[in-house]
Amino acid sequence: MLNAVDRTMASVVGGTFPQTALALTRAARSGAADRALDLAGELEPLWALLRRHGSLRVMSAAASHLGLTEEPNLPLPLRGLDEAARQDVVAVLSALDLTA
Repeated sequence: MLNAVDRTMASVVGGTFPQTALALTRAARSGAADRALDLAGELEPLWALLRRHGSLRVMSAAASHLGLTEEPNLPLPLRGLDEAARQDVVAVLSALDLTA
């Protein structure tokens, strides 16, 4: 089963990476706890970015990188990630082979 934190994180990435979130949720709901834990563990680099920078800003950078939105894509007064953090997002997306 997914715990509350995993459910929240899966829902955060679900809008941009629906297949990834669906695989995680299906594994958990089918009782394949080990598979769900494995999938969640594989996403740890992404979870770390969400914890470090906040889900809204990370997913904004991800959507922008993937060409899903134009810049700026956050409402004022929110600011996006700085260039170093954006490069971290790109590196994690590439390492995890996450696409929309």
